[in-house]
Amino acid sequence: ITFQTWWAYANQSLVDGFKAKYPKVNVKLQFVPPAQTYATKLQTEASSNTLPDVFAAQGAPLVALAHAKQLYNLNDALATKPYDETASTWKASFVGSLLDGSNASMAPDETNGETYGVPFNAISVAVVYNKDAYAKAGVTPPKDFAGLLSNCKALKAAGYIPMSLTGANWGTWWPSLAMDQTMRGEKVANFSTSDPNYVKAYATVKEMADAGCWSSSQITTDIAAETSLFLQQKTASFVTVPENFLQAVDAGAKFPLGSWQLPGIADNAVSPVHTLGGGNANVIVVNAHSKNLSAAVAFAKYLTSTEVETKLAKEDFTIPSINVNLSTSNPLMATWVKAAKDGFANNASFLPSLTPAGQTKWQTVIVPQLILGQLTPEQAAAATNGLYVTP
Repeated sequence: ITFQTWWAYANQSLVDGFKAKYPKVNVKLQFVPPAQTYATKLQTEASSNTLPDVFAAQGAPLVALAHAKQLYNLNDALATKPYDETASTWKASFVGSLLDGSNASMAPDETNGETYGVPFNAISVAVVYNKDAYAKAGVTPPKDFAGLLSNCKALKAAGYIPMSLTGANWGTWWPSLAMDQTMRGEKVANFSTSDPNYVKAYATVKEMADAGCWSSSQITTDIAAETSLFLQQKTASFVTVPENFLQAVDAGAKFPLGSWQLPGIADNAVSPVHTLGGGNANVIVVNAHSKNLSAAVAFAKYLTSTEVETKLAKEDFTIPSINVNLSTSNPLMATWVKAAKDGFANNASFLPSLTPAGQTKWQTVIVPQLILGQLTPEQAAAATNGLYVTP
């Protein structure tokens, strides 16, 4: 069977561990670097009927493949024993909110009760910061959105780029976070790009840009370059998922580190629910047309086993998506664990999914132009008209 992913920690050594229980099954790892357009690769493979047996999927590609009947319904498998039989069923082994979030790209009425993916580690978003830089600027971790904006101004005045943007990879996190709060409770069937609450999300991003939270050069900065800027003490705050990114920062920093959780966007706002890097991000799916379906399901179970998730949590700063007792001695991780426990909202309940082409335009054109001041919030929202799958 073949396994395809962009997760750097899912290396051949980890894959080969499957042989301990299934020595006759060969697993070929197809690693796709983040710099490559993963969604485009999946689209090409789906068109040529060459999808891997097990692979990572999220957002628009997951929705498109599910609609095309390319993904295997895992409901029956979830009712069977997990890989290491530490729970009554595979389903019972998961953190419930994360399993629910693994299909969060789709609206509830789109699934008909099917489960197309399972979460592979929880991914929450938080901030690691340079304590020396904050001390020099006379700021402390913000408690609210106003404090975040104030910090950006002070850090910029002190000579720092206040926050990472990672525009080439994660630039759309900010409108996604805002939409989770401005649009929560709305119905996807009523969605309109002129919805004032949809526009408000873009206005939130514009406020951050106007406060100097980012520099224009970060529009095209990728993960490696953003990590380097932080370690060179040019950027004061690095907004990231934990995983091997936080591991690299922890190993390379020559200054004291702290961490804080992103605040709500208004004084009375609920805490952010990290859909953008949560249960619907690291999702494992199985090809419905796999010629070795039983082996593919068994491998998906292996990836979400106590053995694998505990190993990755200790070595690669990941947050398990299954119920395991894991105590971490790293104080930085406490913030990401707390963020993960906040839960994961189903943004598909109020927002249609973007088409693959729409996702690309949103990330590479619309959001950058908004941050650069080339589009107003109203214009940015209007520019997304026609990019979403019709409700």
